[in-house]
Formats: sequence, C-alpha cells, structure tokens
Amino acid sequence: MTDEDDRRRAARIRRNRAHIDLAERAANFGYWRYDMLDGTYMWSPGMYRMIGEDPALRQANFDWLYDQMTAESAETTKAALSLAIRTRSPFKYRTFSRDPNRPAHIVDTQGEVEIDEDGRVVALLGVCHDVTARVRAEEEREKAEAMYRLMTEQSGDIIILYSPDSKLLFCSNALERLIGRTADEIRDGGYKRFIHPDDMEEAGKMITRPPNGDIVVATWRIQHADGHYIWLETTIRTVFEPDSERPQHVISVSRDVSARVEAEQARREAYEMYRVMTTEASDIIVLFGRDHRILFASEALQRVLGRSIGEIENGQWETMVHPDDVAGLRSLVLPRRAGDTMTACYRVLHGNGHYIWLEVGTRARYATDGTYEGYISVARDVTARKEKELEAKAAQERAEAANQAKSRFLANMSHELRTPLNAIIGFADLMRQGAFGPLGNPRYADYATLVYDSGQLLLDLITDMLDMAKIEAGKLDLNMERVNLTETVADVVRMMQNRAEAGRLVLTVEAAPMPSLLADRRAVKQVLLNLISNAIKFTPPGGEITVTTRASEGFAYITVSDSGFGIPASEISRLGKPFEQVCADPMLAKAGTGLGLALVKALAEKHGGTLSIASEEGIGTEVTVTFAMSPAKRAVG
Repeated sequence: MTDEDDRRRAARIRRNRAHIDLAERAANFGYWRYDMLDGTYMWSPGMYRMIGEDPALRQANFDWLYDQMTAESAETTKAALSLAIRTRSPFKYRTFSRDPNRPAHIVDTQGEVEIDEDGRVVALLGVCHDVTARVRAEEEREKAEAMYRLMTEQSGDIIILYSPDSKLLFCSNALERLIGRTADEIRDGGYKRFIHPDDMEEAGKMITRPPNGDIVVATWRIQHADGHYIWLETTIRTVFEPDSERPQHVISVSRDVSARVEAEQARREAYEMYRVMTTEASDIIVLFGRDHRILFASEALQRVLGRSIGEIENGQWETMVHPDDVAGLRSLVLPRRAGDTMTACYRVLHGNGHYIWLEVGTRARYATDGTYEGYISVARDVTARKEKELEAKAAQERAEAANQAKSRFLANMSHELRTPLNAIIGFADLMRQGAFGPLGNPRYADYATLVYDSGQLLLDLITDMLDMAKIEAGKLDLNMERVNLTETVADVVRMMQNRAEAGRLVLTVEAAPMPSLLADRRAVKQVLLNLISNAIKFTPPGGEITVTTRASEGFAYITVSDSGFGIPASEISRLGKPFEQVCADPMLAKAGTGLGLALVKALAEKHGGTLSIASEEGIGTEVTVTFAMSPAKRAVG
C-alpha cells in the first residue's frame, strides 16, 4: 500500500468521523465503549458535549460518571450492565444527574454487548440520548392534562361541549353533583323536561348560538333529581375555526347561583321591609351626612311633629326647641366612635304650636372601610311618658315633704311627752318606795308600782319613736368615741340577766378578742338592748339566748341567737321596717310598737353596717348586726 493510499484512507476516516460527529450534534446523542479485555473506556465527542466536559481535561471514566449520577441512577446502571453481561443481551436504562440544573439532566442509554468467536463478552457499547427537554415537556403536558381534568371534572361549574348542530360531545361531572342528572338525561334537549315552568322563556336562550366574540347569559331554574329546584346561571359561547370562521364548538358553563338569587330576593324583601319601616314607623328617622346636611327624613317627621324637611334644615331645628332646653341641647357632643350612642330628651315645638317631648338617640355612621360618614338620629314622642314622670316626681316630692313634716311632728311631740312622763315616773317611784312615809293602804303601793312600770314602758316607746323620728328627719347625731365592744356587751348582758332569769332563760356570751370600735356608745348599747329584749320576749321558758361577737375584714359582728318561736320565711322581709311586727303569739305581737329592729337597722347603717336575720319557725332566730371598724367605711349622715 502506497503513501497515497494511506492518505486517502486517513482522509476517509476523518470524513467518517466528521459525519458521525455531525450526526451526534444533530441528534443530540453520544456513545461510549468499554473494552472488558484491557479495561479501557472511550467516549465520543457527542458524549463529551452531552456531559459538558472537555476531552483534553477529562479522561473517559465510568467511576467519575457514576459520581455525577444520583445514587439510585448509579445502582440502576450497574444492575442493567451486569444483567447484560450475564445474559449476553442488549441493555437499556435511564439516569438522572445529581445536579438538576445540568443541561443533560435526564439521559436514556441503549446498548449492546460485543461477543468474540468463543462466545465471551469482550466489550460494551452504549448510545446515550439527552431526553431532558422531552421528558420535561411530557411532564408539563401531563400536568396540564391533569389540571384540565381537575378543572373540568372537579369544577363546581357544569361544563358542556356541543357540536355546531347541538350534539353533546362532553359533560363534566359537576352535572351530577349539582343537579343529580346524567349526561344521557339532558342529551338532545332532554334538559327541557326539568326547566321550571316560569323560566321556559329565559331557558330558551340555551339554543342560541352567539356570534364570534359574544356570549349569551341565561338565569333559570332546573329541577334537581331530588325534586327541588336550583338556580343556574348559564353562559354560552361559540368557538369558531381560526381560518374559516366556521362554528367549531359551542361551550356552555352553568353555575349554581341559588344562594345569590335567594340573597337578592332577601335583599329586595329587606329593602321593602325597610321602606315600610321608615315610611310607617312612628319614630322620626333622620340621616345626616358628614357636613350635617340632612340626607333622609322619614315620613314620621310630618306625622309626629307636623314639620317638613325644609323646616328643620340648616340648623333651624334648634329654633324649635323649648327655650328651657336649648342650653342642654347645645351642650351635647355628637358621637364620633362606632357603637357610641348619645341620648337626649327635650321639648320641640309642633307645627300646630304646642310642645311635645322627644327622646332622641344619635349614633355615628361609618363605611365598611372605617370612613366616618355622618350620623343617624331616631326621635320618639315620649310626651305621655314624660308627663307621667313629672307627675310622679311631683307626687314623690309632696310625699317626701309630708314624711319630713310627720317626722318633725313626731320628734317634737315625743319630746313634749317625755317631760310630764318623767314627772309621773319620778313621783310614782317615790310613792311605791314610801319615801315620805307609808301610803296607808297596801293597795296604793301596788297601784304606784303599776303606774311606775306603765310609765317606764311608755317612756321606752316614746324614746324609740323619738329616735326613729330623728333618724328619718336626719337629725340624729352620733357621739363617736372609742368603745370596748367586749366590755359593752358584758355590761348589757348583766343589765338583762335578771329579765332572762325571770323568764327562766339561759343568757350566755361567746366573745372573741375584739379591737376597740369607733362608735356611739349609747347607740351600741341600744342595739344590744333591743336585740336581747326581743330574744327574751319571743323565747319561751327553758330556752337559750347566746350573744356572739367577732371581727373580720374591717367589720365587727354582733350576733344574738335564740331558741324561740322563730319567724316564717315569708315574713322576714317585713322586719326592720318601722311599726312592722311578726310573731306567732298574738299576745306577744301586741307588746310593742315594732320599732325595735327598725331602730337597730337604722343605727347599724349610721355606723356603716348592716342588719341580717335568719330564722326557722319553731327552731329559733339569729340576728346579726355589723359595725364598720374603719371611719372610711362609715355612712354617717
């Protein structure tokens, strides 16, 4: 072979390689070969281009190639090649690069095994195709198809595709979900059987075929498979072929608008109700803008006040207000915060010349975005109620004046009665004691004793009445001093011990250590005397009376409990009121004025305390009086 032949052969090889390289470029593939006898690798130029490596810098190496793959791809490749060698069969696999941003991220490889004359596998040859773009395009197409299926099958709207001659080509699943019907039931005009009788004309729009660019909308009712009707809003559009502009398809999209239609009906009904309320209501409703201009006034303005909008505009309302009420009206401040209400009551001049009382409530108005828009006032004629209130107030003032006059009269009369009564008691006491010698007849001594006891009882009653009258007249002054409550209780119990023993009663004291109390000593003693006297009076022989004292949370507590007749639960509320008596024994009930507990209650309240009664009929009664320990808690008046 000559040199010329060698040159021709080399040129042919170069041309073949150039053709192969061109083919690799055009088809975007590369190939490799692995020689199993000497362990060498070969990558074609297309292979280098595919993996983005320079042949001068990167030597063909499967281990490096495995490192560029994901772990799963490397395992897949090794398994496919191993199987091909064992079975002497072609191989095929897909690999993914670790870096998802590599140009050849997804590569499909197909190959053959090379076998020698002895049947041994001596080499592997693989052809690699970069399928990244194709796979991603397929994925996008599948996503789009899935989205389309989701949109059509899961959409809440009924999507129907017709041919130009009204043949049903497609119907979404929403048809069955919304109206419980199948495509066969509505096909070929079958839907007309389910149209509400009142909507036949509106539903007739369904057969129209709008021109290019236009749509037809119909709102109508269709009967659900369950029997009830639902409102549908149907939009119809014709799809035309781009070139010939001939009708290609008709698309119908129907939406359940039952809630919207019902809401609109409710709104219309509410508006009608609002119109009736504002027109027929007896209250005057006036709507003001931000600039205080009147935007609306109900017809009640004329009925109630005999006025028109023109008569109350531009501040003229104030000129109609009663002169005695103008200052109060001017002092009012319009509400500016949402939810605040300003209420006022004043007199306004009626169109006929007389005044009527109006109760006016005013609230600020705000838009949904929080912008202040003015205010609304609602005025009501309260003339009858106001006149009754004024009459009641006048009657109350007259009653209070009469009560004060009565209290002053009782106070004066009680004082005047005590002076001669003290003389009667004093002289009777001298006579029963025989201070100036015997009376001569023993019966006179008995009479003197009766006169003394009766006078003493009458003096106690008059003293109670005088104290009660002073309290009601606000003239009872307390002489405040430090009082040792324990000693005071002991003194009063000693004073009442003889009376208790005379009634065959056991009178005991259970006193806890007590701090001194700032109080009127005489008033405290009077409270104790009245409580113990009541207990003795209403406890039968053989009974027990216990006086208990304690201090807690700034108050001193005095409790007098007895085992007496008790008080019916229905009658307890009457006790503590002047001249009220409750007792199961009518003879005992007459032995007093009923002022005892009323005085106790009044004196306790003057000291900032309270009176409470607990009783059970046939078991006994427990009366508790509290005194405020701190002067700051007093209600002395």
